[in-house]
Amino acid sequence: MHISARSALPGATWRARPVEAGCSSAASPMASGACRSRRYDVPRGTFRLRCLTPADAHHMEDLLERLSAHARYLRYLRLVRSFTPAEIARFVADGPDHLAVGVFDGDVLVGAAQYFRSSKDRDQAEIAVEVADSHQRHGLGAQLVRELSLLAAGDGITHFTATVLAQNRAVLDLMRHSGWRILTTQDGPYVDVIVTLPGELLGDGRR
Repeated sequence: MHISARSALPGATWRARPVEAGCSSAASPMASGACRSRRYDVPRGTFRLRCLTPADAHHMEDLLERLSAHARYLRYLRLVRSFTPAEIARFVADGPDHLAVGVFDGDVLVGAAQYFRSSKDRDQAEIAVEVADSHQRHGLGAQLVRELSLLAAGDGITHFTATVLAQNRAVLDLMRHSGWRILTTQDGPYVDVIVTLPGELLGDGRR
């Protein structure tokens, strides 16, 4: 599963278009309170979710290096051969406008989801998701998005936005069958997606 946030890589050319200690200290109190290590069972075993911090930069770098060329293309909408230290740092940044959640298989980061809050529409945030090729098709991407949604709702975010390649049918089908309100607009090879977080999720996130 690979969802791209257009702001994820500062160097990209985007089209102009209308462990418990892993919590981000700069996130809102509600989001920080919910940002804790969780374990859940999936068919292949037990995985652990937690928020990522700058101390996890080496984990994020390792995850991105293990993505196949095709997976990177789906995620970043272009071929990406390597990542700079500044880009890695941005993906695990501590700040009120960014939050990242990772899923670990033992001590190895095998997936991550993050949001980048809009500076113009504070109730919106772009999301990005990546799951290691070896751990795809096991529901990890969906679990990451659900966890990130709960944390985002606690921080006052009501809508997620993303840009997905039209050929990325797995992600588009997943979102369309999520039960959430999804608005998609295709522009050539790209699909812009706006997700309205459900009311019950927003209620849970704000408690």
